Amino acid sequence: MPTLLLHLTAIEQLAAHPGDLPPDISRALTEDLPYARFGAALPDLPLCEGLRGGLAALLPERELPTFVRLYHERAPVGLGLKMGELVATGALVGTEAGLALLAGYFTHLCLDRRLHPEVDRLVALHRRKEETALDAHRQIEWAQTLFYLRELHGLETLGTARIRERFQVTKSTGFPYRGIGRGIYELVRLSSQERVGQAPTKAQVDGWVRGLYLMGMVLSSPLGRTRALPAYSQLSFHELYRHDGFDFAAEVDAALEQTRGILRRLLIYMARGTFTPRTRARFLEEFPEGTIGAYAA
Repeated sequence: MPTLLLHLTAIEQLAAHPGDLPPDISRALTEDLPYARFGAALPDLPLCEGLRGGLAALLPERELPTFVRLYHERAPVGLGLKMGELVATGALVGTEAGLALLAGYFTHLCLDRRLHPEVDRLVALHRRKEETALDAHRQIEWAQTLFYLRELHGLETLGTARIRERFQVTKSTGFPYRGIGRGIYELVRLSSQERVGQAPTKAQVDGWVRGLYLMGMVLSSPLGRTRALPAYSQLSFHELYRHDGFDFAAEVDAALEQTRGILRRLLIYMARGTFTPRTRARFLEEFPEGTIGAYAA
């Protein structure tokens, strides 16, 4: 699956270029971008728990946490639909905050589904004998992310303050001592319990959010520069990022365009307020259920 940094960058691109998004969602992305980042990060957030999670970008890969696998492999679309149903009732979070979170979450799903097959192909081509599949995925996806950021911003961003804000998923600035708000947590808990059969505790989600913030601090510090692409990696630009039949930046744009269509459909689904198996099935005809890949970077 694409890196957390790419997901957080992609939702900012959607907010900056809403295109034909419904006005309600476009406004939510403007007013509540931190919650959109939370939604974009959510399936990967369990990777960030604790000090080790915050340093994950600098450390060797580890076994994937349970909730990473659950959020990627067990009804990820159904989880998003359930969150949409709860947001539509207005009982847990404000409408704009909820719509922003949903925009981020479905951006994550579309990006994973669009990019993961090509990464699988690249792993098969370029994985070294001593590498695990997980580590090969991590290396390729990280390189693709850095190529994309370099092309997007025209300069290297690791080790600069520009990266830090991208990892802020609460409205309060600075270190999120209190974690995520109770309403956002309840949205995640209830949806997780119903659609994946398990739910994280508030302490777990708060730990994920703190670890994510720490990851942003690390990547924006001089330590972050140690994760920059070495000079020789320019040789892999053609193999990993842009070649005949594949253009990574174009694929990201295509995923964002798909997200706009899915969000238009989601808003109609929420407005109708008839959350029956039949109406869910109609939504799933357009955006079928299925795994979104469970390799972490």
